[in-house]
Amino acid sequence: MQGWRAMVMLLLGSMLLTGCWDRTEINDLAIVLATGVDYKDGQAQLTAQIFIPRKGGGGSESGGAGEGAGGVTMIRSAEGDNIAEALNRLQRKVARHMFWGQCEVIVISEEAGKQGLREYVDFFLRYPQFREHAYMFSSQDSAKDILALLDPLERSTSESLREMANMNLGTRVTLLELSQSIQGASGSAVLTRILIAPPEPNDGPDAATPSLKGLSLYKQGRYMLTVKEPISLGVLLMINELDNIIITVALEGEQGSFSIHPKDITTHLTPRIVNGEWMMKVRIEAKGEVVLNTTDANLTDPAKVKALKQAWEDKLEKAAHQALHMSQQEQKTDFFRFADIFRKKYPQQWKAKKDQWEAIYPGLRVEVSAKTSITGNGRSTGPQGIPEQSAD
Repeated sequence: MQGWRAMVMLLLGSMLLTGCWDRTEINDLAIVLATGVDYKDGQAQLTAQIFIPRKGGGGSESGGAGEGAGGVTMIRSAEGDNIAEALNRLQRKVARHMFWGQCEVIVISEEAGKQGLREYVDFFLRYPQFREHAYMFSSQDSAKDILALLDPLERSTSESLREMANMNLGTRVTLLELSQSIQGASGSAVLTRILIAPPEPNDGPDAATPSLKGLSLYKQGRYMLTVKEPISLGVLLMINELDNIIITVALEGEQGSFSIHPKDITTHLTPRIVNGEWMMKVRIEAKGEVVLNTTDANLTDPAKVKALKQAWEDKLEKAAHQALHMSQQEQKTDFFRFADIFRKKYPQQWKAKKDQWEAIYPGLRVEVSAKTSITGNGRSTGPQGIPEQSAD
């Protein structure tokens, strides 16, 4: 009897239970892979690169070249008085619930950056679905045009930009890190700048690709200027983001040059306040191997190795000084976040001087030193090439 009563109670309880009636099926979602922000005609424009599932799964039987990028994504845009209104209007153009949890790339055009990053960053961090670890980029062209590119190598522009960020080609800044930068004591930020590279002759007229060239610098959350090589290399060096690069070094008295592939470049920033004087010590440490030698010098000679190390150190120090001159003397803006470093090490002194930082920074004494080591000569020791043929 007790067993029957328990069974009846179980059946009655199961009738009162509700299923997942409010869930959203995967087939009802529009998965956003990348987001772009533009400023057009006095309004914020939001662009979404949306995955097309019916064309994205499996491989194509035909295997046609160039089918990937154009076949798996679509672009939709909407404008509004602010970024939240633009997103609301964008949803009305898409027949499925827009899901932003897979958005790994956010591109903000320089024109939108001139209006200030704070609104966009605030919205992306507050909106429940956006990922705080999405990679941030700046673009000379409109962000909408960047996301609409048909890269023949990848399935979408978002994949291209994500891979470039993972390879440390430029800065690798996430949404959260950008927020921390513009809210920090210096109020500055540095983002990798994207251009639209024209298609190669055999790629077809629509196969333009994103290309990373230069850096976009922001002051108090607003786009300020673009820097290119060699200044951009110095900026990356100062913010400890110089990676995946080959550096050409010439030796005095030698025709040709050496190409060095750094295996590790680290920049240490050490603040000092001595007798009331504020200063920053910049120590650069680099290790690398020679991958090209177009000179007649042989690196089995210790004197040549020593001279090459000195020339490399001089080049790194020069790059740092060029970036510092741009930052301190030309723009008078702390792009390297010295203020945050001083605030962390000298909280009491910083509290007393923080309102004077803009006046202190241009005259701040900065000492730069570099120490390098050559860890390898590649596969050979002497200069390589085809020996001259004797005339017979």
